[in-house]
Amino acid sequence: MLRHTRRAFRPRVMSAAESVQDIHDGATIAGGGFGFCGFPFELFDAVNATKAKNLTVIGATMGGVDSGFGPLARDGQLKKAITTYVGENPLFTQHLFHGEFEVEFCPMGTLVDRLRAAGAGLPAFYTPTGYGTAVAEGRLPVRFAPGKPVRVAEYSQPRETRQFNGRWCTLEMALPADFALVRAWKADRRGNLVFRGTTQNFNLASAKAAKVCIAEVEEIVECGELDPKTVHLPGVYVHRLVCPPNIRRAAEFVVERKPGFSTGTGKNAHASRNLIARRAALEIKDGMTLNLGIGIPNMVASYIPPEMDVVLQGENGLLGIGPYPLPEEVDPDITNAGKQTITMSKSGASLFDSAESFSMIRGGHLDLTMLGALEVSGTGDIASWWIPGKLLKGMGGAMDLVVCGCKTIVLMEHTDREGKSRIVENCRAPVTGRDCVEMIITDLAVFVVKKAAGGVRSLVLTEIAEGLTVEEVKLKTEAPFAVSADLKTMPLAPVPSQV
Repeated sequence: MLRHTRRAFRPRVMSAAESVQDIHDGATIAGGGFGFCGFPFELFDAVNATKAKNLTVIGATMGGVDSGFGPLARDGQLKKAITTYVGENPLFTQHLFHGEFEVEFCPMGTLVDRLRAAGAGLPAFYTPTGYGTAVAEGRLPVRFAPGKPVRVAEYSQPRETRQFNGRWCTLEMALPADFALVRAWKADRRGNLVFRGTTQNFNLASAKAAKVCIAEVEEIVECGELDPKTVHLPGVYVHRLVCPPNIRRAAEFVVERKPGFSTGTGKNAHASRNLIARRAALEIKDGMTLNLGIGIPNMVASYIPPEMDVVLQGENGLLGIGPYPLPEEVDPDITNAGKQTITMSKSGASLFDSAESFSMIRGGHLDLTMLGALEVSGTGDIASWWIPGKLLKGMGGAMDLVVCGCKTIVLMEHTDREGKSRIVENCRAPVTGRDCVEMIITDLAVFVVKKAAGGVRSLVLTEIAEGLTVEEVKLKTEAPFAVSADLKTMPLAPVPSQV
């Protein structure tokens, strides 16, 4: 993707409707934002109003039922969506499952780096993310057949793979766009952009990947009024500025902590999911940098002792996640990777975009990650993103996290809603990663994955919940396991007291 930039370059200031008038049928649009955080609602509403057809949209998540990606799906404007996550948008998935447009699922770190590669003039790159899964081997869903039950009509093709220094990697192609729609806090009339909170996320990489970048901003100032040290995106990447009179700032999930409590645990500390989180908190050691996935892992932060010095990292671009906000502290521009409102740690935090975040992850700079799962096999394979015919959310950042070299712990309820074991001999659902899980914590037990001579991996039961027997755990566990000679009752982190 090459474009000509005029020497005396200044972006044009215009209305949202004017800015998207040349978005044509068949255009590819990269959208910034992570959930609703940093999402350019006004610009996407304007695209919806153009009635342009056969659009390819690129985004971290396909959020927005009434505004965002949902209306484009509803009104038959989509040809294809390239994304990492479709959960929490029933309107979008309804039309996807009816076979009305294609989908290209991509691990989150790979997706942002494909955009970054396009902006940097790099045609392709290799990554360990996705090797051994449907990403590399083919069999990702591309199009669904109309009708019920939900059935895949077309799958992806296998990718080229290559070994580097003994590690297998998958070839990924750069992902250029015709247009990028991004949202920033401030712009000057040169197009230099400043973002606030965690809104950098996918906005920076999307802007760089496009031939034409349209920025929705809260304020436009004169040239020279922005401190150069505060600029996150240089104006060379920005072509049009839109400053709506009533810009929409929203959080997908507003989560608060109650006044008088140091965390968001409330009164549910003894529910099964919280019990899992309380046990998992004991695996966190002083000085660690860690990533907590969505669901039960996000709950673990509520049970980390306040005197412990740890740093929580989010894929959306925050190092130093603090507690949930008090009602008066809620800021939709500060969220975690679960798209929940959050605060920044008072002991120090830094903000960046998702490309930087996944450089930290894949570069091996984390000590620990905790993830949710649908299934875990007896050898430590994990499946967390798709149950064909039943559930499809997308892999998010999990495929990147399981190859990053840090300790991986899975937190999940022991059985599904039908009472079937989630710890299985072999994963039946498409895997997120192979031979990567080192510990499983459920509401019934704790297992570690031991690696014997010759590389054979197997489960060992090390702890059981209070009041349970080994036989009861065996009855609810499909995968075979050994019992540790040091088997003990599962300890739990204390419930935080009121402050």
